[in-house]
Amino acid sequence: MFLDKETFSNVIESTPLVSIDLVVKNSIGQALLGKRLNRPAKDSWFVPGGRILKNESMAEAFKRLTHDELGQELVITQAELLGVYDHFYEDNVFGDKFT
Repeated sequence: MFLDKETFSNVIESTPLVSIDLVVKNSIGQALLGKRLNRPAKDSWFVPGGRILKNESMAEAFKRLTHDELGQELVITQAELLGVYDHFYEDNVFGDKFT
């Protein structure tokens, strides 16, 4: 479920967001990176991935994100969990009035 801009802005200001980062490596251990075009972390190199949506299971989010980000739908059992990590940014998709 995607939220309208005003509601999503309130969510970003008030709550943590949960995302899946996809660490995709080739046969010699190099990771796939892309340069972010939008806030937060604009112009930074980052792995593909995205937010888990409300009422979306991790397994469904994984399928959606691999399809959208990699062009190939994969299932979560094909992956290995590397851990849980924090990302804190000084800005957000709407600007820098709140983190």
